[in-house]
Amino acid sequence: MNKTCTYKLIKITIQQLIKSNFDLSMSENEAKDYLIQQNDTPLFRQLSLIRGCDSKIINELIYVEAKHNKKRLPDLKKMLKFGFIYNNKKYVRFGKSSSQAKDGITVFIEDSIHANMLERSQLGVPVDQCVISKYESYRSLILSSCQIVDEDIPYIVIMDEYEKTIPNQHVRYAEERDVTYVDKVSGEKKVAKKQRFIKEGNADIKISPFDGFGVHTEEISKKFSKYIKSDHESVLFQIRLPFMKGVTVETDFKQFYKDREISKIKDVFGKWHDIDKIDCIWNTTMFKGYGIFQNAFGSKGWTEYISRVKKYGFKVGISKYNHHVDEINEYSRLNFQYVQCLDLQNPKYLEQFKSENGKYDILDENNWGKVINVAKYSTDMMEKIIKGEKLHTLKFLGINNTLNQELRSKYAEAILINDSMLKDPAIKKMLKRKLTKSINQMKYGKIYASGFYHTVVGDIIGYLEYCGGLEVEGCLKYGEFHANTLPLGDCLSLRSPLVDPSEVNKIKLVENELTEKFFSHFKDKDICMINMYDLTMQQQGGMDEDGDAVFLTDEKILIDSKIDKPIVVDMQDKISAKPVDYDIDNIVNYECNSRDNRIGEITNIATAILNQHTENEKWKKINEDNISMLRLYQGKEIDFVKTGYRWVISKNLRKYLKKLPYFLLYNYPKKLTVYNRIKEINKNNSREDRIAYNAFRSPSAMNELCDYINQWERKCIDWDRSLINNGHLLVDNSLVLEDKSVMKSIKKVLNTYNDDLRDALDNDQDVEKLMQDYKKSLLRIVSDEKLLSNYCIKVSYRGLSTDKTLCWMIFGDEMIRNLRENSDERKELELIRTHKDDADADEFLGKYYKLINKGL
Repeated sequence: MNKTCTYKLIKITIQQLIKSNFDLSMSENEAKDYLIQQNDTPLFRQLSLIRGCDSKIINELIYVEAKHNKKRLPDLKKMLKFGFIYNNKKYVRFGKSSSQAKDGITVFIEDSIHANMLERSQLGVPVDQCVISKYESYRSLILSSCQIVDEDIPYIVIMDEYEKTIPNQHVRYAEERDVTYVDKVSGEKKVAKKQRFIKEGNADIKISPFDGFGVHTEEISKKFSKYIKSDHESVLFQIRLPFMKGVTVETDFKQFYKDREISKIKDVFGKWHDIDKIDCIWNTTMFKGYGIFQNAFGSKGWTEYISRVKKYGFKVGISKYNHHVDEINEYSRLNFQYVQCLDLQNPKYLEQFKSENGKYDILDENNWGKVINVAKYSTDMMEKIIKGEKLHTLKFLGINNTLNQELRSKYAEAILINDSMLKDPAIKKMLKRKLTKSINQMKYGKIYASGFYHTVVGDIIGYLEYCGGLEVEGCLKYGEFHANTLPLGDCLSLRSPLVDPSEVNKIKLVENELTEKFFSHFKDKDICMINMYDLTMQQQGGMDEDGDAVFLTDEKILIDSKIDKPIVVDMQDKISAKPVDYDIDNIVNYECNSRDNRIGEITNIATAILNQHTENEKWKKINEDNISMLRLYQGKEIDFVKTGYRWVISKNLRKYLKKLPYFLLYNYPKKLTVYNRIKEINKNNSREDRIAYNAFRSPSAMNELCDYINQWERKCIDWDRSLINNGHLLVDNSLVLEDKSVMKSIKKVLNTYNDDLRDALDNDQDVEKLMQDYKKSLLRIVSDEKLLSNYCIKVSYRGLSTDKTLCWMIFGDEMIRNLRENSDERKELELIRTHKDDADADEFLGKYYKLINKGL
């Protein structure tokens, strides 16, 4: 298992640069406040090669945050075109990854190495014209965080993309047409051009069933697995190379071709390869630079690509890999997008909503609808933790198996050593904070259901058939998935962001002779293989197989609540901006147009519509069409960074943002505060004088869930307020700690901590750095760290109400040592995995555990 390398670099805002007239200076001490930690990237490795050594502080790069703001547009253009000065060095624009683009961040690099790094990022193949958004997205793949595989580049064969048509599919889609209307002011007839309307009908749909994935040998899995943070070998990896992105999955393709007497395959460049020599069979949907290298070097395109990858010292990077079920819970949290797109309406809740007679008891199980029956698992779990059940509390704190797990939580470690720590004021405060947050999240849909996320790949047998020049049939049929983790049979597949009920995919999990022969190594791994005969990828958000994941659930209530509705398909999903000159003016134009992300906005509009209740057939149709249209908006928005093409949200749809459904206020605390303030004011106002609320109530399943959790929280939760001061267990009793002046000075420092922590969190500052600054301040009072830590423990535990968080964060190791020394070691516990039939077992999120005395 390899630890991920981390680096630190400066991140600033465009506001800082504007204030300094784009000539910013900071001392080394001042700059520490703007250092952020980043995982390794191919770009960082390239910098090491250029400078000739590695450095954990990267001075050659600066991240600049400049989110969409019309007022700052001239300054943004100036910065992007001419760069800026930082500590007497010039920095110029280099690029941004897809995730950075969504956050409005651009990477700037020292001007002195810009040309060198640009050449490396282009592998020495400059372009004159391109679709800037797409090219920049692919060139900037080297900015993506990943674990670098310090091995030779495998023997890779690149195949062409395979496409097929699914005929006569009943779908919903957008149609553009001109609309004639009468202007309300002038009375004139006018024409609104290219207005979009939802249509329903049959169409032949083209799909690319192997879009974004390829295969590799068992030997490659073993090599790559040496570089991941897992105790299990993985068989699926999301890989990164310059102009290369996708998923590769272990498959015994050599045996597959041997069974069919195939010894060679021909790649997309026309070259034949011996099967026995191949490590990976990838394709042009993974190789984003195919067009560039094919145009520049013809049949030698791949040979030239590999030569240049090696020349510039690039290695394969791993940005994601599959997990074993031992490492993940078998229950996962839903979200409001999933819940509101299922038929979970409760007739009793709807009836009381209409009557408003005030006699409806939502806590009475006779009134429970389907969503509350799903939520019951989560509320039962919370109640056990609130009551102080040790095993559930320790699991809630993230402990999996103490026999082979390094404990990261000092609080959990303390509970295992001495269970009286369950009533320690610091631990109880932390637990209540975490529980309150979880309960609040349940109000907007984050409730547990059976199932978990799986990384998607296409029908691998079909892929091998295509690569081998065979008839492409695959091993899965229409509506079938293969995932060797859940029971066979009916299952729901869901993927965020989800706005339309048609995106909920009801499928069957299956096995057959081919899956048993070639994919037994998928057992207990979060991998899902989909078929090549239906519109699964179009249905589930237009997903690819380059690392996208779906939530698979066998929860019967959810499966039975699937809404049957034709799939919404984007008939123009390949549309993108036109190629233009690759120059600074066009790059700046691309940058200015790609600094925001409207995915959340689109989801909120859909949420407002989905949670409205109407029995008017006309409005039902309008709402259904609007939701289908929003599904298409969302698809365009997801691909916007790559395509440079998006739909502008219409005023008609944007108006739904003015009022959110009541439950969603709990995801926006400030809006909830406004709602409650209006509610208080309206108590004293007549009906005519009441202020309009910023949210609406309706009898939707999500509002029912929110009401239920609110009532359950008020009436069923009894917080245990009893505390035990465990200071005598946490301090080294052999030390003399009587210097009052020292204790007074320490208390003064501790008293300032809360405000500083709140400011740090509000301003997204590095909390770890704040802790280290406090530690330095305390060491100026007492230079001996052991003596200091025990003085701090004593001061923190002089009263129950004194905040103890800082002490635990800085001196947690010393507190644990003292606790172990002052406790009865015979009572120390281990938390271990066990099985369902164990009489001492307790279930938590689908797995079984028990507590035993240490050493037994």
